Amino acid sequence: MKMKLIRSLVLSAAAVFLSQSLMAEEFSVGQGKRPLTLGLGLLYKDKPYKNYSSSEKSQAVPIVLYEGEHFFARGATIGWDFLDSDALEVAVIGQFLGDGYDQSDSKALRGNGDKDPSFGLGGQVTWKPENLGFQFSAVQDITDNSDGAQAVGQIFYRYKSGPLMITPSAAVVWQSDDYNDYYYGVRSRAKNAAPYTADSDVNYRLGIVGVYQQPNSHWMFMGGLRYEFFGDEITDSTIVSEDEQLSALIGVAYTFK
Repeated sequence: MKMKLIRSLVLSAAAVFLSQSLMAEEFSVGQGKRPLTLGLGLLYKDKPYKNYSSSEKSQAVPIVLYEGEHFFARGATIGWDFLDSDALEVAVIGQFLGDGYDQSDSKALRGNGDKDPSFGLGGQVTWKPENLGFQFSAVQDITDNSDGAQAVGQIFYRYKSGPLMITPSAAVVWQSDDYNDYYYGVRSRAKNAAPYTADSDVNYRLGIVGVYQQPNSHWMFMGGLRYEFFGDEITDSTIVSEDEQLSALIGVAYTFK
Protein backbone atom coordinates (compact mmCIF):
# COMPACT_ATOMS: atom_id res chain seq x y z
CA MET A 1 0.00 0.00 0.00
CA LYS A 2 2.83 2.39 0.88
CA MET A 3 4.61 1.64 -2.41
CA LYS A 4 1.42 2.30 -4.38
CA LEU A 5 1.01 5.65 -2.62
CA ILE A 6 4.61 6.66 -3.38
CA ARG A 7 4.27 5.66 -7.01
CA SER A 8 1.01 7.58 -7.29
CA LEU A 9 2.77 10.71 -6.05
CA VAL A 10 5.60 10.23 -8.50
CA LEU A 11 3.24 9.66 -11.42
CA SER A 12 1.44 12.83 -10.43
CA ALA A 13 4.74 14.64 -10.59
CA ALA A 14 5.60 13.04 -13.92
CA ALA A 15 3.54 15.65 -15.75
CA VAL A 16 6.57 17.91 -15.65
CA PHE A 17 8.72 15.34 -17.42
CA LEU A 18 6.58 15.48 -20.54
CA SER A 19 8.59 18.58 -21.24
CA GLN A 20 10.62 20.70 -18.85
CA SER A 21 9.19 23.71 -20.69
CA LEU A 22 5.79 23.28 -19.08
CA MET A 23 6.94 24.40 -15.64
CA ALA A 24 10.63 25.28 -15.85
CA GLU A 25 10.93 27.55 -18.85
CA GLU A 26 7.45 28.98 -19.05
CA PHE A 27 7.07 29.91 -15.40
CA SER A 28 10.57 30.76 -14.23
CA VAL A 29 13.17 32.88 -15.98
CA GLY A 30 11.96 36.39 -16.65
CA GLN A 31 8.38 35.57 -15.66
CA GLY A 32 8.46 36.86 -12.08
CA LYS A 33 6.35 35.41 -9.30
CA ARG A 34 3.44 33.10 -9.98
CA PRO A 35 0.65 32.32 -7.47
CA LEU A 36 -0.16 28.77 -6.48
CA THR A 37 -1.76 26.86 -9.35
CA LEU A 38 -3.47 23.52 -8.70
CA GLY A 39 -5.15 21.23 -11.18
CA LEU A 40 -5.87 17.75 -12.42
CA GLY A 41 -4.59 15.97 -15.49
CA LEU A 42 -4.70 12.62 -17.25
CA LEU A 43 -1.26 11.14 -17.84
CA TYR A 44 -0.45 8.31 -20.25
CA LYS A 45 3.00 6.73 -20.15
CA ASP A 46 3.87 3.78 -22.38
CA LYS A 47 6.52 1.95 -20.34
CA PRO A 48 9.07 -0.13 -22.28
CA TYR A 49 8.91 -3.32 -20.21
CA LYS A 50 7.83 -6.58 -21.84
CA ASN A 51 4.14 -7.50 -21.43
CA TYR A 52 3.58 -4.50 -19.16
CA SER A 53 0.00 -4.22 -17.88
CA SER A 54 -1.96 -1.68 -19.93
CA SER A 55 -4.00 -0.75 -16.84
CA GLU A 56 -0.84 0.74 -15.29
CA LYS A 57 -0.13 3.11 -18.19
CA SER A 58 -2.84 5.75 -17.54
CA GLN A 59 -3.60 7.65 -14.35
CA ALA A 60 -5.27 10.83 -13.13
CA VAL A 61 -2.59 13.12 -11.71
CA PRO A 62 -2.58 16.40 -9.74
CA ILE A 63 -0.76 19.42 -11.19
CA VAL A 64 1.14 21.80 -8.89
CA LEU A 65 2.86 25.06 -9.89
CA TYR A 66 4.25 27.81 -7.68
CA GLU A 67 6.84 30.58 -8.08
CA GLY A 68 7.75 32.45 -4.88
CA GLU A 69 10.50 34.91 -4.02
CA HIS A 70 13.08 32.12 -4.21
CA PHE A 71 11.25 28.83 -3.68
CA PHE A 72 9.47 27.15 -6.59
CA ALA A 73 7.48 23.96 -7.21
CA ARG A 74 7.23 22.73 -10.80
CA GLY A 75 5.63 19.31 -10.85
CA ALA A 76 8.36 16.76 -10.11
CA THR A 77 10.91 19.48 -9.31
CA ILE A 78 11.19 21.72 -6.27
CA GLY A 79 13.96 24.24 -5.90
CA TRP A 80 15.49 27.42 -4.50
CA ASP A 81 16.96 29.95 -6.90
CA PHE A 82 19.88 32.06 -5.70
CA LEU A 83 20.19 33.88 -9.03
CA ASP A 84 17.11 34.88 -11.03
CA SER A 85 17.43 37.61 -13.65
CA ASP A 86 15.47 38.35 -16.80
CA ALA A 87 17.50 35.82 -18.78
CA LEU A 88 19.27 33.56 -16.28
CA GLU A 89 18.24 31.34 -13.39
CA VAL A 90 20.59 29.29 -11.22
CA ALA A 91 18.97 27.05 -8.63
CA VAL A 92 19.44 24.16 -6.23
CA ILE A 93 16.81 21.52 -6.98
CA GLY A 94 15.26 18.33 -5.69
CA GLN A 95 13.75 16.08 -8.31
CA PHE A 96 11.96 12.73 -8.59
CA LEU A 97 13.83 10.19 -10.73
CA GLY A 98 12.11 7.19 -12.30
CA ASP A 99 8.70 5.91 -11.36
CA GLY A 100 9.72 2.30 -10.72
CA TYR A 101 7.45 -0.72 -11.02
CA ASP A 102 5.85 -3.59 -9.15
CA GLN A 103 7.14 -6.96 -10.31
CA SER A 104 3.51 -8.09 -10.53
CA ASP A 105 2.91 -5.58 -13.37
CA SER A 106 4.45 -7.97 -15.92
CA LYS A 107 5.46 -11.63 -16.17
CA ALA A 108 8.88 -10.50 -17.38
CA LEU A 109 9.46 -8.61 -14.11
CA ARG A 110 8.64 -11.44 -11.72
CA GLY A 111 11.43 -12.27 -9.34
CA ASN A 112 13.32 -9.08 -10.16
CA GLY A 113 11.91 -7.25 -7.15
CA ASP A 114 9.84 -4.07 -6.90
CA LYS A 115 11.64 -0.90 -7.97
CA ASP A 116 10.98 2.22 -5.92
CA PRO A 117 11.17 5.78 -7.23
CA SER A 118 14.29 7.79 -6.44
CA PHE A 119 14.71 11.41 -5.35
CA GLY A 120 17.76 13.37 -6.36
CA LEU A 121 19.44 16.59 -5.23
CA GLY A 122 21.49 18.77 -7.52
CA GLY A 123 21.55 21.98 -9.51
CA GLN A 124 19.92 23.57 -12.53
CA VAL A 125 20.89 26.44 -14.83
CA THR A 126 18.40 27.95 -17.29
CA TRP A 127 19.42 30.58 -19.85
CA LYS A 128 16.66 32.26 -21.88
CA PRO A 129 17.76 35.52 -23.52
CA GLU A 130 14.74 35.56 -25.85
CA ASN A 131 12.22 32.93 -26.95
CA LEU A 132 15.01 30.40 -27.51
CA GLY A 133 16.45 28.94 -24.33
CA PHE A 134 18.80 26.34 -22.90
CA GLN A 135 18.71 24.38 -19.66
CA PHE A 136 21.12 22.04 -17.92
CA SER A 137 20.38 20.06 -14.75
CA ALA A 138 22.19 17.33 -12.83
CA VAL A 139 20.96 15.40 -9.78
CA GLN A 140 22.16 12.51 -7.62
CA ASP A 141 19.81 10.07 -5.88
CA ILE A 142 19.77 10.43 -2.08
CA THR A 143 17.20 7.72 -1.26
CA ASP A 144 19.53 4.69 -1.55
CA ASN A 145 17.12 3.23 -4.10
CA SER A 146 18.95 3.54 -7.41
CA ASP A 147 21.95 5.48 -6.01
CA GLY A 148 22.15 6.79 -9.57
CA ALA A 149 22.61 10.14 -11.24
CA GLN A 150 20.98 11.90 -14.16
CA ALA A 151 22.06 14.92 -16.23
CA VAL A 152 19.85 16.64 -18.80
CA GLY A 153 20.80 19.21 -21.42
CA GLN A 154 17.84 20.78 -23.20
CA ILE A 155 17.03 23.37 -25.85
CA PHE A 156 13.54 24.86 -26.13
CA TYR A 157 11.67 27.54 -28.05
CA ARG A 158 8.71 29.43 -26.65
CA TYR A 159 6.09 30.69 -29.10
CA LYS A 160 3.32 32.93 -27.75
CA SER A 161 0.19 34.11 -29.54
CA GLY A 162 -2.30 35.87 -27.28
CA PRO A 163 -3.36 33.51 -24.48
CA LEU A 164 -1.75 30.48 -26.18
CA MET A 165 1.82 29.42 -25.55
CA ILE A 166 3.48 26.51 -27.38
CA THR A 167 6.91 25.22 -26.40
CA PRO A 168 8.71 22.52 -28.41
CA SER A 169 11.90 21.10 -26.92
CA ALA A 170 14.71 18.61 -27.51
CA ALA A 171 16.95 17.08 -24.85
CA VAL A 172 19.90 14.78 -24.32
CA VAL A 173 19.64 12.71 -21.12
CA TRP A 174 22.62 10.97 -19.52
CA GLN A 175 21.87 8.30 -16.90
CA SER A 176 24.52 6.62 -14.75
CA ASP A 177 25.16 2.87 -14.58
CA ASP A 178 23.56 2.64 -11.12
CA TYR A 179 20.42 4.38 -12.38
CA ASN A 180 20.05 2.24 -15.51
CA ASP A 181 20.90 -1.01 -13.74
CA TYR A 182 18.36 -0.38 -10.98
CA TYR A 183 15.42 0.24 -13.32
CA TYR A 184 16.44 -1.92 -16.31
CA GLY A 185 18.93 -4.47 -14.98
CA VAL A 186 17.88 -8.08 -14.34
CA ARG A 187 18.93 -10.04 -11.26
CA SER A 188 19.76 -13.76 -11.26
CA ARG A 189 16.62 -14.49 -9.24
CA ALA A 190 14.34 -13.24 -12.05
CA LYS A 191 12.04 -16.03 -13.22
CA ASN A 192 11.33 -15.11 -16.85
CA ALA A 193 14.34 -13.11 -18.05
CA ALA A 194 18.07 -13.73 -18.36
CA PRO A 195 20.38 -11.78 -16.02
CA TYR A 196 21.50 -8.43 -17.39
CA THR A 197 23.65 -5.57 -16.05
CA ALA A 198 23.07 -2.11 -17.53
CA ASP A 199 25.79 0.51 -17.86
CA SER A 200 25.53 4.30 -18.22
CA ASP A 201 24.07 5.60 -21.46
CA VAL A 202 22.38 8.50 -23.22
CA ASN A 203 18.70 8.88 -24.19
CA TYR A 204 17.14 11.50 -26.46
CA ARG A 205 13.85 13.35 -25.96
CA LEU A 206 11.54 15.37 -28.17
CA GLY A 207 8.59 17.17 -26.62
CA ILE A 208 5.94 19.80 -27.15
CA VAL A 209 3.65 21.48 -24.63
CA GLY A 210 0.74 23.84 -25.16
CA VAL A 211 -0.76 26.08 -22.46
CA TYR A 212 -3.83 28.30 -22.80
CA GLN A 213 -4.80 30.93 -20.21
CA GLN A 214 -6.58 34.25 -20.70
CA PRO A 215 -4.81 37.16 -18.90
CA ASN A 216 -7.67 37.76 -16.45
CA SER A 217 -8.74 34.14 -16.09
CA HIS A 218 -7.97 31.82 -13.19
CA TRP A 219 -8.26 28.77 -15.44
CA MET A 220 -5.38 27.20 -17.33
CA PHE A 221 -5.65 24.44 -19.93
CA MET A 222 -2.66 22.38 -20.99
CA GLY A 223 -1.61 19.45 -23.12
CA GLY A 224 1.71 17.86 -23.97
CA LEU A 225 3.52 15.06 -25.76
CA ARG A 226 6.99 13.65 -25.17
CA TYR A 227 8.84 10.99 -27.13
CA GLU A 228 11.96 9.43 -25.64
CA PHE A 229 14.46 7.29 -27.55
CA PHE A 230 16.41 4.89 -25.31
CA GLY A 231 20.10 4.07 -25.58
CA ASP A 232 21.41 0.53 -26.15
CA GLU A 233 22.05 -0.09 -22.44
CA ILE A 234 18.29 0.06 -21.88
CA THR A 235 17.04 -1.57 -25.09
CA ASP A 236 19.44 -4.53 -24.67
CA SER A 237 17.85 -5.39 -21.32
CA THR A 238 16.05 -8.74 -21.27
CA ILE A 239 12.98 -7.15 -19.63
CA VAL A 240 12.64 -4.37 -22.23
CA SER A 241 10.76 -4.76 -25.52
CA GLU A 242 10.57 -1.16 -26.79
CA ASP A 243 13.31 1.25 -27.83
CA GLU A 244 11.21 4.37 -27.32
CA GLN A 245 8.55 5.67 -24.95
CA LEU A 246 5.57 7.93 -25.54
CA SER A 247 4.11 10.12 -22.79
CA ALA A 248 1.05 12.36 -23.08
CA LEU A 249 -0.81 14.73 -20.77
CA ILE A 250 -4.00 16.75 -20.86
CA GLY A 251 -5.06 18.82 -17.88
CA VAL A 252 -6.81 21.82 -16.41
CA ALA A 253 -5.63 23.93 -13.46
CA TYR A 254 -6.80 26.88 -11.34
CA THR A 255 -4.53 29.82 -10.44
CA PHE A 256 -5.18 31.44 -7.05
CA LYS A 257 -4.60 35.07 -8.05
